[in-house]
Amino acid sequence: MGQVQNFPEIPFFPQDRYTHTDIARHIVIGSITVTIFLITFLAMARNSTNVFPQLFYFPILYTSYFYPRRGLAVAGSCALAYGVVGTYFLLPDLHAVQFVIGQAILILGVGIAALFLLKDRVAPFTAADEAAAVRKMIDGGENEKVEFKLGSLWSADLSGEEIAAADSPEIRRHRNNASRFIIARTIAGFLNTSGGDLLIGVKEDRVKNTIHVPGIEEEYRKLHAKDRNPDGFRRMLVDTIMKKYLPGTVDTLGRTVHFSFPVIREKTICRVQIAPSDTPVFVDAGNEEVFFIRVDASTRPVAGKALAAYLLSRFGGRRKAG
Repeated sequence: MGQVQNFPEIPFFPQDRYTHTDIARHIVIGSITVTIFLITFLAMARNSTNVFPQLFYFPILYTSYFYPRRGLAVAGSCALAYGVVGTYFLLPDLHAVQFVIGQAILILGVGIAALFLLKDRVAPFTAADEAAAVRKMIDGGENEKVEFKLGSLWSADLSGEEIAAADSPEIRRHRNNASRFIIARTIAGFLNTSGGDLLIGVKEDRVKNTIHVPGIEEEYRKLHAKDRNPDGFRRMLVDTIMKKYLPGTVDTLGRTVHFSFPVIREKTICRVQIAPSDTPVFVDAGNEEVFFIRVDASTRPVAGKALAAYLLSRFGGRRKAG
C-alpha cells in the first residue's frame, strides 16, 4: 500500500486524534483525579477519618460518559491509587487495610458497571475516534470499501483548450462537471455494492506508492464566500452532485449517505460514509442512465446481460430506485 507522506509522528501526543474539546475533557479528568488523590493522601497522612473513596466515582463516571471504553482504565488507576495510599498509611492494621481493599474493588466495580452500561453508547462528540478511523483508512490505501479522491471541483476551472486536449472520456463528455460526475459514480458504486467510504481530499499515487493528504481547503476557494466551510461544502455535494446525478437517492439520503469532516494534521477531509442501498441506483449521465458497482479498488459500469444478472442477484430483479 502507499506510504503516507504528511503524517510525521509526534511522540506521546498524536495531535490528529484529539480536538480541543477532547483535550479540555482530558485536562478536567486529570485535574479531578489528581485533586481527589491529593485530598485522600493528605487526609490519611493526618490520620483523618473523613476520607471518602466515593469521590473517585466522579472522574470514572465523567470519563465513561464521554469515552465509554476508557472509563475502565480510569477506574483501575483510581482503585490502584486509593489501595496503595490506604495500605501505606494503615498498615499494620489489617482490618483497616481490608476495608481499603474492599473500597478499591468497589471503585473498580463502578468502572466495570459503567463500561457494561455504556459500551454501545455513541459519545456525543466522536471527532477523535473518527479521525483515528480515517487515519487507519488512509494508511490502508484504497480497496473495495475505501476510495480516495483529490477533490470534487478540480474540473470546474478547465479551459476549453484543456477539455479538448484531455484524454479522459469523462472530461470530454461532462466538461467542467467531470469531477462532480466522478464523485457521483463512486457514490453510486458503493450504494450498489456493499457500501464503503469515499475520502475527498486524499490522493494515492500508485506509481510512486505514496499517499498525499492536501485536504479540501483548496476547494473552498471555488465556493461562494459564505460556503467556504464544511456546511457549505456539504450543500455543494448534495445540490450539485446528489440531486443532479443521483436524484433517486435524495429522499433516502439521510439513511444511505452521511457526510462528515474530520481534521487530519490540520487538513480537513470530507468523509462520505455510504451504506448499501436497498434498491438499484443509476447515475443520470444526461441522455442515459448508467449503473456502477465496486470491483476491487475501482468503480466500473455494468450493462446488458451482466446488469440483468447483477440486479437479480443483488436486488432480486428490481430495476431502479426513483
